[in-house]
Amino acid sequence: MTGVVIGVVFIVFALALLIPGLLAALGRLPGNNVVGLHVPEVRKDEEIWVQAHKVAGPYLILGGLALAFGSAFAFIADGWLWMGPVVLGAVAVAAVAAAGNQGARAARLFAEAKENEADADAAPAPQVDLGALRNAARRADDR
Repeated sequence: MTGVVIGVVFIVFALALLIPGLLAALGRLPGNNVVGLHVPEVRKDEEIWVQAHKVAGPYLILGGLALAFGSAFAFIADGWLWMGPVVLGAVAVAAVAAAGNQGARAARLFAEAKENEADADAAPAPQVDLGALRNAARRADDR
């Protein structure tokens, strides 16, 4: 009976990770306040949201698959076979932690790159004195 309960709980959590993970990896996870990364950088721009979740998505899929395999072991577990669901549950927790870490890091990097891009566009181009450049080229050719 315990195996069935744990197996069903693992299946529910596996689906809760697999569905958003697939949507995130494909770049189709809509912006919301419930599912996804909860860092300020992600909320700034939709492009940052999509890119950060594309980074986090594969980790969520890994966590969901670990829980799915853990549920399969939980249904048949007896004795030492319980190590399967325990280890796979730990793998799922580590994968979700890695998803949050890597997604937040990617969001910060994308936000910084976007700010630097905007700053580079705003900076005026340096003025070049073409006459002085031509004179320097003539002097170099005369040598």
